[in-house]
Amino acid sequence: MSIQDQLSDLLPAAYAPYRDPRDYITSWTDRIWIKRGLGQIHDHYAPDVKVHTCYGETYGMQNVIGNSIQKMVAFPNRGGGHDDVIWESRGNNGFISAHRVLNNATHSGHWTYGPPTGKDWVNRGMAHCLVQDNLVVEEWVIRDEFAVLQALGMDPYVVAADLSERSPVLGKAIQTSATAAPFAGHIENPIESGISGARPKRYLAECQMITEFFEQVWNQRNFDKVADYCDDTVVCQTVRMRRVMQIANFQLEIMSLLAAFPDGIMEIRDLVVHESEDLGVRVGVIWLMRGTYSGSPVYGSSNGAPVNILGSSHFELRRGKIIREYRIFDEIAVIAQIIKGGNGWKAPLAVAAESASV
Repeated sequence: MSIQDQLSDLLPAAYAPYRDPRDYITSWTDRIWIKRGLGQIHDHYAPDVKVHTCYGETYGMQNVIGNSIQKMVAFPNRGGGHDDVIWESRGNNGFISAHRVLNNATHSGHWTYGPPTGKDWVNRGMAHCLVQDNLVVEEWVIRDEFAVLQALGMDPYVVAADLSERSPVLGKAIQTSATAAPFAGHIENPIESGISGARPKRYLAECQMITEFFEQVWNQRNFDKVADYCDDTVVCQTVRMRRVMQIANFQLEIMSLLAAFPDGIMEIRDLVVHESEDLGVRVGVIWLMRGTYSGSPVYGSSNGAPVNILGSSHFELRRGKIIREYRIFDEIAVIAQIIKGGNGWKAPLAVAAESASV
Protein backbone atom coordinates (compact mmCIF):
# COMPACT_ATOMS: atom_id res chain seq x y z
CA MET A 1 0.00 0.00 0.00
CA SER A 2 1.40 3.41 -0.98
CA ILE A 3 1.79 6.36 1.37
CA GLN A 4 -0.85 8.20 -0.63
CA ASP A 5 -3.30 5.37 0.02
CA GLN A 6 -2.55 5.57 3.74
CA LEU A 7 -2.92 9.35 3.68
CA SER A 8 -6.35 8.98 2.10
CA ASP A 9 -7.72 8.12 5.57
CA LEU A 10 -6.68 11.53 6.87
CA LEU A 11 -7.78 15.10 6.33
CA PRO A 12 -4.75 17.29 5.47
CA ALA A 13 -5.60 19.38 8.54
CA ALA A 14 -4.53 16.44 10.71
CA TYR A 15 -0.85 17.05 9.90
CA ALA A 16 -0.83 20.55 8.34
CA PRO A 17 1.29 22.34 7.28
CA TYR A 18 3.56 19.31 6.82
CA ARG A 19 3.72 16.74 4.02
CA ASP A 20 2.54 13.79 6.12
CA PRO A 21 2.50 12.55 9.74
CA ARG A 22 6.19 11.58 9.60
CA ASP A 23 7.17 15.09 8.57
CA TYR A 24 4.86 16.46 11.28
CA ILE A 25 6.56 14.43 14.04
CA THR A 26 10.18 14.96 12.97
CA SER A 27 9.75 18.68 12.22
CA TRP A 28 8.10 19.43 15.56
CA THR A 29 10.71 17.37 17.41
CA ASP A 30 13.54 19.34 15.84
CA ARG A 31 11.86 22.73 16.33
CA ILE A 32 11.19 22.19 20.03
CA TRP A 33 14.01 20.01 21.34
CA ILE A 34 16.89 20.52 18.90
CA LYS A 35 16.40 24.22 18.08
CA ARG A 36 15.14 24.83 21.65
CA GLY A 37 11.86 26.46 20.72
CA LEU A 38 10.23 25.33 23.95
CA GLY A 39 7.56 28.01 23.80
CA GLN A 40 6.21 26.35 20.66
CA ILE A 41 5.10 23.41 22.80
CA HIS A 42 1.85 25.35 23.22
CA ASP A 43 1.28 25.04 19.48
CA HIS A 44 2.06 21.33 19.41
CA TYR A 45 0.58 19.83 22.59
CA ALA A 46 -2.97 20.04 23.92
CA PRO A 47 -3.19 22.04 27.19
CA ASP A 48 -4.30 18.94 29.12
CA VAL A 49 -1.87 16.52 27.43
CA LYS A 50 -1.25 13.22 29.24
CA VAL A 51 2.34 11.98 29.15
CA HIS A 52 2.75 8.35 30.25
CA THR A 53 6.17 7.01 31.22
CA CYS A 54 7.52 3.80 32.71
CA TYR A 55 7.25 5.50 36.12
CA GLY A 56 3.66 6.70 35.92
CA GLU A 57 2.27 9.80 34.25
CA THR A 58 2.29 13.58 34.24
CA TYR A 59 -0.41 15.99 33.12
CA GLY A 60 -0.36 19.41 31.52
CA MET A 61 1.97 21.68 29.64
CA GLN A 62 4.03 23.05 32.50
CA ASN A 63 5.36 19.61 33.42
CA VAL A 64 6.49 19.02 29.84
CA ILE A 65 8.20 22.44 29.64
CA GLY A 66 9.80 22.22 33.08
CA ASN A 67 11.26 18.77 32.48
CA SER A 68 12.51 19.80 29.05
CA ILE A 69 14.35 22.88 30.37
CA GLN A 70 16.16 20.80 32.98
CA LYS A 71 17.20 18.21 30.42
CA MET A 72 18.43 20.82 27.91
CA VAL A 73 20.68 22.38 30.57
CA ALA A 74 22.01 19.00 31.67
CA PHE A 75 22.70 17.85 28.10
CA PRO A 76 23.10 21.02 26.00
CA ASN A 77 24.53 19.27 22.95
CA ARG A 78 21.87 16.56 22.89
CA GLY A 79 21.13 15.33 19.40
CA GLY A 80 18.55 12.88 18.14
CA GLY A 81 18.51 10.87 14.96
CA HIS A 82 15.06 10.02 13.63
CA ASP A 83 15.43 6.27 13.11
CA ASP A 84 11.82 5.76 12.06
CA VAL A 85 8.26 7.04 12.40
CA ILE A 86 5.61 4.33 12.11
CA TRP A 87 2.26 6.09 11.78
CA GLU A 88 -1.35 5.10 11.26
CA SER A 89 -4.66 6.97 11.16
CA ARG A 90 -6.98 7.23 14.16
CA GLY A 91 -10.09 8.68 12.60
CA ASN A 92 -9.95 11.16 9.73
CA ASN A 93 -8.43 13.99 11.75
CA GLY A 94 -5.96 12.09 13.91
CA PHE A 95 -3.13 9.58 13.89
CA ILE A 96 -0.82 7.61 16.16
CA SER A 97 2.95 7.74 15.58
CA ALA A 98 5.60 5.36 16.91
CA HIS A 99 8.78 7.46 16.79
CA ARG A 100 12.14 5.77 17.36
CA VAL A 101 15.12 8.00 18.13
CA LEU A 102 18.85 7.40 18.66
CA ASN A 103 19.99 9.96 21.25
CA ASN A 104 23.49 11.15 22.11
CA ALA A 105 24.76 13.88 24.42
CA THR A 106 27.40 15.03 26.90
CA HIS A 107 26.50 15.35 30.58
CA SER A 108 27.50 19.00 31.02
CA GLY A 109 24.97 20.25 33.56
CA HIS A 110 23.12 19.19 36.69
CA TRP A 111 20.48 16.52 36.19
CA THR A 112 18.32 14.15 38.20
CA TYR A 113 21.28 11.78 38.33
CA GLY A 114 23.65 14.29 39.90
CA PRO A 115 26.28 16.93 39.00
CA PRO A 116 27.88 17.00 35.52
CA THR A 117 30.35 14.24 34.72
CA GLY A 118 31.51 15.52 31.32
CA LYS A 119 30.92 12.05 29.85
CA ASP A 120 29.14 11.15 26.64
CA TRP A 121 26.21 8.76 26.35
CA VAL A 122 24.12 7.13 23.64
CA ASN A 123 20.73 5.45 23.99
CA ARG A 124 17.51 4.70 22.16
CA GLY A 125 14.08 6.01 22.99
CA MET A 126 10.59 5.53 21.64
CA ALA A 127 7.68 7.96 21.82
CA HIS A 128 4.16 7.01 20.77
CA CYS A 129 2.15 10.20 20.16
CA LEU A 130 -1.61 10.35 19.68
CA VAL A 131 -2.42 13.39 17.57
CA GLN A 132 -5.96 14.73 17.27
CA ASP A 133 -6.94 17.98 15.53
CA ASN A 134 -3.26 18.73 14.90
CA LEU A 135 -2.29 18.54 18.59
CA VAL A 136 -0.61 15.82 20.67
CA VAL A 137 -3.25 14.81 23.22
CA GLU A 138 -1.49 11.77 24.70
CA GLU A 139 2.05 10.39 24.64
CA TRP A 140 3.78 7.21 25.82
CA VAL A 141 7.54 7.66 26.33
CA ILE A 142 10.00 4.79 26.86
CA ARG A 143 13.77 5.29 27.14
CA ASP A 144 16.76 3.06 27.79
CA GLU A 145 18.00 4.90 30.87
CA PHE A 146 20.34 2.10 31.98
CA ALA A 147 22.49 2.83 28.91
CA VAL A 148 22.82 6.47 30.00
CA LEU A 149 23.91 5.61 33.55
CA GLN A 150 26.27 2.94 32.29
CA ALA A 151 28.02 5.47 30.02
CA LEU A 152 28.19 8.09 32.79
CA GLY A 153 29.82 5.61 35.18
CA MET A 154 26.96 5.79 37.70
CA ASP A 155 25.55 2.92 39.72
CA PRO A 156 22.06 2.27 38.29
CA TYR A 157 20.93 0.58 41.51
CA VAL A 158 21.82 3.61 43.63
CA VAL A 159 20.06 5.93 41.18
CA ALA A 160 16.96 3.70 41.02
CA ALA A 161 16.72 3.57 44.81
CA ASP A 162 17.14 7.33 45.07
CA LEU A 163 14.54 8.04 42.38
CA SER A 164 12.03 5.70 43.94
CA GLU A 165 12.15 7.75 47.14
CA ARG A 166 12.28 11.36 45.97
CA SER A 167 10.73 11.58 42.50
CA PRO A 168 7.20 13.06 42.74
CA VAL A 169 6.09 10.92 39.80
CA LEU A 170 8.04 7.74 40.42
CA GLY A 171 7.45 7.35 44.13
CA LYS A 172 3.66 7.43 43.88
CA ALA A 173 3.40 5.54 40.63
CA ILE A 174 5.47 2.61 41.80
CA GLN A 175 3.23 2.09 44.81
CA THR A 176 0.02 2.21 42.73
CA SER A 177 1.35 0.74 39.51
CA ALA A 178 -1.48 -1.76 39.15
CA THR A 179 -3.96 1.09 38.66
CA ALA A 180 -1.73 3.82 37.18
CA ALA A 181 -2.88 4.74 33.68
CA PRO A 182 0.08 3.29 31.72
CA PHE A 183 -0.53 -0.08 33.40
CA ALA A 184 -4.27 -0.18 34.08
CA GLY A 185 -6.82 -2.52 32.55
CA HIS A 186 -6.44 -5.07 29.78
CA ILE A 187 -6.66 -4.80 26.01
CA GLU A 188 -8.89 -7.55 24.65
CA ASN A 189 -8.13 -7.28 20.93
CA PRO A 190 -5.35 -4.84 20.00
CA ILE A 191 -5.75 -5.74 16.30
CA GLU A 192 -9.07 -3.90 16.40
CA SER A 193 -8.48 -1.29 19.09
CA GLY A 194 -5.70 -0.45 21.55
CA ILE A 195 -4.91 2.33 23.99
CA SER A 196 -4.65 4.82 21.09
CA GLY A 197 -8.14 3.94 19.80
CA ALA A 198 -9.66 1.93 16.96
CA ARG A 199 -7.34 0.82 14.16
CA PRO A 200 -8.19 0.94 10.45
CA LYS A 201 -9.16 -2.50 9.10
CA ARG A 202 -5.96 -3.23 7.18
CA TYR A 203 -2.65 -5.04 7.66
CA LEU A 204 -4.68 -7.54 9.64
CA ALA A 205 -2.46 -10.48 8.67
CA GLU A 206 0.66 -8.65 9.86
CA CYS A 207 -0.99 -7.69 13.16
CA GLN A 208 -2.22 -11.23 13.64
CA MET A 209 1.29 -12.57 13.10
CA ILE A 210 2.83 -10.19 15.65
CA THR A 211 0.06 -10.98 18.15
CA GLU A 212 0.64 -14.71 17.74
CA PHE A 213 4.40 -14.20 18.10
CA PHE A 214 3.91 -12.60 21.53
CA GLU A 215 1.42 -15.25 22.61
CA GLN A 216 3.25 -18.32 21.33
CA VAL A 217 6.88 -17.36 22.05
CA TRP A 218 6.64 -15.07 25.08
CA ASN A 219 3.52 -16.29 26.89
CA GLN A 220 3.41 -19.98 25.94
CA ARG A 221 7.23 -20.30 26.14
CA ASN A 222 7.41 -22.00 22.72
CA PHE A 223 10.86 -20.60 22.02
CA ASP A 224 11.34 -23.08 19.18
CA LYS A 225 8.61 -21.22 17.30
CA VAL A 226 10.80 -18.14 16.93
CA ALA A 227 11.81 -19.66 13.58
CA ASP A 228 8.15 -19.63 12.50
CA TYR A 229 7.97 -15.86 12.85
CA CYS A 230 11.53 -14.69 12.26
CA ASP A 231 13.99 -14.86 9.39
CA ASP A 232 17.15 -16.90 10.01
CA THR A 233 19.21 -13.70 10.08
CA VAL A 234 16.88 -11.83 12.44
CA VAL A 235 18.50 -9.01 14.43
CA CYS A 236 17.33 -7.62 17.77
CA GLN A 237 18.58 -4.23 18.96
CA THR A 238 17.66 -3.80 22.59
CA VAL A 239 18.56 -2.21 25.94
CA ARG A 240 22.09 -1.09 26.86
CA MET A 241 22.71 -0.80 23.10
CA ARG A 242 22.89 -4.59 22.93
CA ARG A 243 22.60 -6.30 19.54
CA VAL A 244 21.95 -9.98 18.92
CA MET A 245 21.66 -11.80 15.63
CA GLN A 246 20.17 -15.09 14.36
CA ILE A 247 17.53 -17.39 15.83
CA ALA A 248 19.44 -18.92 18.76
CA ASN A 249 20.60 -15.57 20.15
CA PHE A 250 17.17 -14.03 19.58
CA GLN A 251 15.64 -16.87 21.63
CA LEU A 252 18.11 -16.34 24.47
CA GLU A 253 17.45 -12.59 24.57
CA ILE A 254 13.77 -13.30 25.21
CA MET A 255 14.53 -16.08 27.68
CA SER A 256 16.94 -13.92 29.69
CA LEU A 257 14.16 -11.49 30.61
CA LEU A 258 11.73 -14.30 31.43
CA ALA A 259 14.38 -15.98 33.56
CA ALA A 260 14.21 -13.01 35.93
CA PHE A 261 10.39 -12.88 35.81
CA PRO A 262 9.41 -16.54 35.28
CA ASP A 263 5.67 -15.86 35.63
CA GLY A 264 5.80 -12.87 33.30
CA ILE A 265 2.96 -12.46 30.82
CA MET A 266 3.12 -10.12 27.85
CA GLU A 267 0.14 -8.04 26.78
CA ILE A 268 0.03 -5.98 23.60
CA ARG A 269 -1.41 -2.57 24.45
CA ASP A 270 -1.30 -0.98 21.01
CA LEU A 271 -0.45 -1.76 17.39
CA VAL A 272 0.45 0.66 14.62
CA VAL A 273 1.44 -0.39 11.09
CA HIS A 274 2.97 1.61 8.25
CA GLU A 275 4.38 0.72 4.85
CA SER A 276 6.78 2.72 2.72
CA GLU A 277 8.83 2.00 -0.37
CA ASP A 278 12.17 2.46 1.38
CA LEU A 279 11.57 0.52 4.60
CA GLY A 280 8.70 -1.82 3.74
CA VAL A 281 6.16 -2.87 6.37
CA ARG A 282 6.87 -1.98 9.99
CA VAL A 283 4.78 -2.71 13.06
CA GLY A 284 5.05 -0.61 16.22
CA VAL A 285 3.93 -2.22 19.49
CA ILE A 286 3.39 -0.90 22.98
CA TRP A 287 3.56 -3.89 25.30
CA LEU A 288 3.31 -4.55 29.01
CA MET A 289 4.81 -7.45 30.94
CA ARG A 290 3.27 -8.20 34.32
CA GLY A 291 5.20 -10.54 36.61
CA THR A 292 7.14 -10.99 39.83
CA TYR A 293 10.85 -10.78 40.38
CA SER A 294 11.17 -14.38 41.55
CA GLY A 295 13.70 -15.95 39.18
CA SER A 296 17.32 -15.34 38.21
CA PRO A 297 18.96 -12.52 40.20
CA VAL A 298 19.55 -10.33 37.15
CA TYR A 299 18.75 -7.13 39.07
CA GLY A 300 20.01 -8.12 42.50
CA SER A 301 18.64 -10.74 44.86
CA SER A 302 15.19 -12.09 43.93
CA ASN A 303 12.51 -10.88 46.33
CA GLY A 304 9.14 -11.63 44.72
CA ALA A 305 8.38 -7.98 44.00
CA PRO A 306 5.47 -7.38 41.58
CA VAL A 307 6.70 -5.60 38.47
CA ASN A 308 5.07 -3.96 35.46
CA ILE A 309 7.47 -3.53 32.54
CA LEU A 310 6.21 -1.05 29.96
CA GLY A 311 8.04 -1.50 26.68
CA SER A 312 7.97 -0.82 22.98
CA SER A 313 9.05 -2.87 19.98
CA HIS A 314 9.41 -1.90 16.36
CA PHE A 315 9.33 -4.83 13.94
CA GLU A 316 10.54 -4.74 10.35
CA LEU A 317 8.93 -7.38 8.14
CA ARG A 318 10.02 -8.95 4.87
CA ARG A 319 8.04 -11.63 3.05
CA GLY A 320 5.87 -12.23 6.09
CA LYS A 321 8.68 -12.69 8.64
CA ILE A 322 10.43 -10.49 11.19
CA ILE A 323 13.88 -9.45 10.02
CA ARG A 324 14.59 -6.89 12.75
CA GLU A 325 13.22 -5.91 16.14
CA TYR A 326 14.07 -2.84 18.18
CA ARG A 327 12.98 -3.66 21.75
CA ILE A 328 13.20 -0.93 24.39
CA PHE A 329 12.17 -0.79 28.05
CA ASP A 330 13.45 1.15 31.05
CA GLU A 331 15.48 -1.06 33.37
CA ILE A 332 15.80 1.75 35.93
CA ALA A 333 12.02 1.74 36.34
CA VAL A 334 12.18 -2.05 36.68
CA ILE A 335 14.85 -1.88 39.38
CA ALA A 336 12.94 0.84 41.25
CA GLN A 337 9.85 -1.37 41.39
CA ILE A 338 11.93 -4.30 42.64
CA ILE A 339 13.45 -2.17 45.41
CA LYS A 340 10.06 -0.76 46.47
CA GLY A 341 8.00 -3.91 46.06
CA GLY A 342 9.72 -6.62 48.06
CA ASN A 343 11.65 -7.37 51.23
CA GLY A 344 15.27 -8.38 51.65
CA TRP A 345 16.52 -7.03 48.34
CA LYS A 346 20.28 -6.67 47.86
CA ALA A 347 22.11 -5.01 44.98
CA PRO A 348 24.11 -7.25 42.61
CA LEU A 349 27.48 -6.30 44.11
CA ALA A 350 26.23 -7.06 47.60
CA VAL A 351 24.92 -10.43 46.43
CA ALA A 352 28.24 -11.22 44.73
CA ALA A 353 30.25 -10.23 47.78
CA GLU A 354 28.05 -12.31 50.06
CA SER A 355 28.39 -15.35 47.77
CA ALA A 356 32.16 -14.95 47.63
CA SER A 357 32.42 -14.98 51.40
CA VAL A 358 30.51 -18.24 51.79
